Amino acid sequence: MEKGLISVDRWAEGSQAYFLTNLHTDHTQGLSSTWAMAPIFCSRVTAKLFPFKFPNFNLSLLRVLDLGSWHSLSLISPSTGSKVTVQVMAIDAYHCPGAVMFLFRGEFGCMLNTGDFRWEKNCERAKLAKEMLLNALKDDAVDVLYLDNTYCNPTFQFPTREVAAKQVADIISSHPDHDIVVGIDTLGKEDLLLHISNALNVKIWVWPERLQTMHILGFHDIFTTDTSLTRVSWTRLFAVLGTVIEVITPASNFWYFLLSWSRRTFRHV
Repeated sequence: MEKGLISVDRWAEGSQAYFLTNLHTDHTQGLSSTWAMAPIFCSRVTAKLFPFKFPNFNLSLLRVLDLGSWHSLSLISPSTGSKVTVQVMAIDAYHCPGAVMFLFRGEFGCMLNTGDFRWEKNCERAKLAKEMLLNALKDDAVDVLYLDNTYCNPTFQFPTREVAAKQVADIISSHPDHDIVVGIDTLGKEDLLLHISNALNVKIWVWPERLQTMHILGFHDIFTTDTSLTRVSWTRLFAVLGTVIEVITPASNFWYFLLSWSRRTFRHV
């Protein structure tokens, strides 16, 4: 594809259309409330969450792409000045809420940008997304692939989300006399918190702004801002000690659990 047509998760000037795979900070570097270079294409969920990430952003710049449908863009070739038609489809990436991958096609061929994704083998959502991608490709080949290969090294062995969520719930239930603080990014891991809530029959405390986000995502009865209703709290990841997975503080009777794929040392205080 010719340079100067589109950018994916890149917010410098020089493109006619911009695409956002998800709202995690590493994909929005350079994007701000005052950014106004060109339209931004994203999923419907991302568009709903956008004002919380970037207050006062000009929302008229957002263009919603429904999953599984082809959308056509008319752009101008920077080199020839002629019209260039680019088709794009958004596909569920099953990462954080609103995360998608983008499939592009046109005279340049077929290009897939996966963004961050986690298609687990036995996950129904992943199966549906894979079928959507294969149906969209039909007999075409992917000419250019931008792949999230963060954990493709075969030395990495991760449990499924379901297994990991059960392990976390088991740890919490084994400490019935402790208050629990779960440090997570501002977006993502909602499935984990839902599992904790259902498994332990408790509400999850979140800060007020985060509660608004959870309501947008359709979670109305599980989260609360009233600390008296629960012993399980969800706080920003940076608020929890970044060098520790587990810290037991006997004096305050708190159990901190930092959710991170990084291998870190255990330390008891």
